[in-house]
Amino acid sequence: MSDIFLSAAMIVRNEERFLRDCLESLKGVADEIVIVDTGSADGTKEIAAVYGARVFDFPWCDDFSAARNVSVEHCLGEWILFIDADERLGPVDKALVRADLSRPGYNAFTVSYRPVTGFTAFREFRVFRNDPRIRFEGIIHETVLPSVTRAGEEDGLVIGNSILEIDHIGYDGEMAHKHRRNLPLLLKHVENHPENIFLRFKLGVVLKALGDTEGAEREWRRAIETVRRSRSVVPRDCQPYYDLIRLLLDKGEDVSLLVEEAEALFPDNCLIMWVRAMVLMHGGAYEEAAGIFAELTSIDPDNLDPGRISYDRRIFGEYSYEPMGTCYFKLGRLGESGRCYSLALERDPENPEYQTKHKFISALLKKS
Repeated sequence: MSDIFLSAAMIVRNEERFLRDCLESLKGVADEIVIVDTGSADGTKEIAAVYGARVFDFPWCDDFSAARNVSVEHCLGEWILFIDADERLGPVDKALVRADLSRPGYNAFTVSYRPVTGFTAFREFRVFRNDPRIRFEGIIHETVLPSVTRAGEEDGLVIGNSILEIDHIGYDGEMAHKHRRNLPLLLKHVENHPENIFLRFKLGVVLKALGDTEGAEREWRRAIETVRRSRSVVPRDCQPYYDLIRLLLDKGEDVSLLVEEAEALFPDNCLIMWVRAMVLMHGGAYEEAAGIFAELTSIDPDNLDPGRISYDRRIFGEYSYEPMGTCYFKLGRLGESGRCYSLALERDPENPEYQTKHKFISALLKKS
C-alpha cells in the first residue's frame, strides 16, 4: 500500500453535466481519484483530466459491479470511498477524515447520505478498506456489504459510522432514460434473486415510472409476500407496502388490512403513519387522522434516527398540515383548519391548491 490514505473510486459515462461539481467536492479530501469510463462520448474524460484523476476505460457489459470492481482494483489508498458523478461530498476537513477513518476496529464505514433533495439523510455503506476480499456484488444496485461482512467476521472488524456526508442530486431531473436502462438489468437480477425484497421494490418503482402500473403492483405484491415469509424485517422493507398502498388508494380500493399489517411490522415508520392518517381521513375518521398528522408535524426531521430509510421532509410539514386542515374543516373547526392551511401555504407558497383552500377558509372565517 502507498502513502495514499483515501481513494475516491467512480464509474462514469457521459457525465460532463455532473462530474465537475463532484470532483470539486472531492478536492482536498480524497488523496486520489480513480475513474472508470464505460464509453463516454462527451467531455467527461477531459473534465476528469483537469482534476488529475486517473482514468481507465472499461467496455460496458451490463454489470455495475464489474465496472465498480475495476475501479477498486486501480485504487492505491488504504481506504476507498465510492461515489457517483451526480453526488457531492459535503465540506469536511481532511485531517478530521483521516482521524475518523483511522479509528481501530473497523473495516468499513457508512456516510450520511441524502438520496433526493428535500429528503432526510440515512446511513449508506460507502467507505471500506482496500482489501482484495472486498468487492461489489450484483449487476445493479450493487453492494460491497456481503464481502465487507465476510471479511469483517474473519478479522474481527465491524462497520462504523463516519463523519462524511454525501448528497445525491441525480434524481432531481429527468429519470426516464435511467429507468429504461435499468429495467432489463433489474429484470435479470430479480430473476436470479427472486427473494430480494429491495430489488423487487425497485423493479416496481421503475415499472410505474415507465407507465406500467399493473407490473408495479405485481412486483410490490411479490415483495410483500417475501416480507411475510421472512424471519425478520428491516426498516426499508416498508417501501413496497407504502407504494402499493398509495397505488391502491389512487384506484379507490380498500387498503385497511394492508395498512394494519404494515403498522404491525413497522410501528415507528413515519411513512406508514402518514398513509394511515390518509386512509383514516378518506374513511371519515377525521379526529383520529388529525391526531396522527399533528404528531407528524411535531417531529423534527433533522433529529430522526437515520437508520436505512429516507423520508420526504414534506410529510413533517405541508403534506400533513394540508390534510389536517381538511380534517378540521370536516369537523367544523374552521379556526384550526385555517391555521393548518396557513402553515401549509407558508411552506409551499406557490401551491395553487393550498392558495385556494386558504382563501376559502379565510373568507368563511371573515363571515363567521
